[in-house]
Amino acid sequence: MEVINMNFDQVNQRYGTYSMKWDGAQNVYHNPDVIPMWIADMDFQSPQPVIDAIKKQAATGIYGYTTEPNMTAIPQIIATWLQQQNHWTINPDNLGYSAGVVNGLGLAIRALTQKGDAIITQTPLYGHFKIAVENSKRQLISNPLIKKDGAYSFDWDNLEKQISDNQVKMVILCNPHNPTGRVWTNEELKRFAQICQQHQVIILSDDIHSDLILPGNTYQPLAKIYPEYQDHIITFKSPSKTFNLAGLQFAYYYTTNPDYQKQMQSAAAYASNPDLPTAFALPALTAAYQDSQDWLHELLAYLADNLQWLTEEIETQTPAQVTRSQATYLSWIDVSYLRCSEDELLTALDAGGIGVQTNREFGLDEQAGLFIRLNFATPRELLETGVIRLIKVLQQLEKD
Repeated sequence: MEVINMNFDQVNQRYGTYSMKWDGAQNVYHNPDVIPMWIADMDFQSPQPVIDAIKKQAATGIYGYTTEPNMTAIPQIIATWLQQQNHWTINPDNLGYSAGVVNGLGLAIRALTQKGDAIITQTPLYGHFKIAVENSKRQLISNPLIKKDGAYSFDWDNLEKQISDNQVKMVILCNPHNPTGRVWTNEELKRFAQICQQHQVIILSDDIHSDLILPGNTYQPLAKIYPEYQDHIITFKSPSKTFNLAGLQFAYYYTTNPDYQKQMQSAAAYASNPDLPTAFALPALTAAYQDSQDWLHELLAYLADNLQWLTEEIETQTPAQVTRSQATYLSWIDVSYLRCSEDELLTALDAGGIGVQTNREFGLDEQAGLFIRLNFATPRELLETGVIRLIKVLQQLEKD
């Protein structure tokens, strides 16, 4: 099938499309002219095969309940994709499904731990990890990553101490990591799993960004790298970030542990079947995984160019440091040199017309420094306007 919409420079009008990123920005920022670079979805159209599949489904004119994915070809399509992308051979029968990765994490937390149990994750963290844990009445333990020479790594001694001291029952791993963009090495993943194995800690691995690996980097699933502990690892994935399908509400998870599967499916049934996909999710996934590899290849090249450009612009015009992301379309910018509070930074950015997220969204207080997460999955024209606004604000704050 010919791919015809690979013009990532095309600026798409998203106002009035029920976009949380654009329409919803008016409820978050005060400046009506703000360029929203906060929520992690892209300003690019999805691949043409996906658009065509959704149009075909829409043309039926009937949007009733969708069949369960395991009653279709979807499990094998996912298995084939994981084999192609990650050289990971899975049994399709071991797949489970949820409305999104966060929904799946919530199911696992409620199904496999008890109220009051301690769950650990690394900070800076993806904010919905905190919400999923605390809304389930569990205790969140923050395990800070070490930042050295602009790169992030695990603090192994502290990780093991925190697990032991708090009798941690579960850990949420982000692979690759959001917001820092780290792709964990095979050695890091093995050591992480070995520590969890020693303390019998269940691992939830959020791998939603695992197809967005920037050129020159390599991702591996933890369950593949360390099969010795795979029965206690649940891997969560979705086409949503990769192909800009978050609004279709579909994700999947994989575990070789049948008890985990049963308990999560029971929790899903109790929660009124949040694992059933929308009418458009399954045809969209099929088209994405079977017919959109060329689009993804071009996307990754475009994202890498965007990241290189914004890094050079920001670091040559301000003292800010842009983390050398290895994955995702999210840049993590250290502006700790500024002598202002986080609230003052946010107010200035809003007034300057740039909508981003800062420390508190990622479990960091100002003692850890001052950071900005900026979404660069946007046409270069918009990126340039946004980054110019960001630089202007940072330069003004430095003078004040």
